[in-house]
Amino acid sequence: MAGNGRPQKYAEYVQPYLEDIKKMSLSMTEKQIAETLEISYSTFRKYKDEYPALKDALKIGRRQLVVKLHSALIRRAEGYDYEETKTVKREGKVVETQITKKHVPPDVAAINLALKNFDRDNWANDPQQLELHKRELRLKEKQIKNNDW
Repeated sequence: MAGNGRPQKYAEYVQPYLEDIKKMSLSMTEKQIAETLEISYSTFRKYKDEYPALKDALKIGRRQLVVKLHSALIRRAEGYDYEETKTVKREGKVVETQITKKHVPPDVAAINLALKNFDRDNWANDPQQLELHKRELRLKEKQIKNNDW
């Protein structure tokens, strides 16, 4: 994407690629993005501090990634159905297309993670620890209310 050894400038090497950077941040680290832009990682970090547009592009891309991961976690926790298509060829010619319906069952680890993150007040690996945490919060609230904090 970038150039031929000339002094690196934000306007030439980064700014024209802000939309691409949003997309790159869905699957690449900042170091990989810098390599793709053909600038050093230290320069990339410097630009990120100096140019809010770059920082925003990265933030938007990461937010989009989190939404995708959130959806994937929920889908995996619930289980899902899909179709697998297989093409059968004989002597280089398509003879048959087979469509098989498949099911991916709910994943216990995904369920556990989703509940721990989305229902913290009611879900934990250790129910006793959860109850202790609730008691501790009630005690702190009482102390704050009575100015005993």
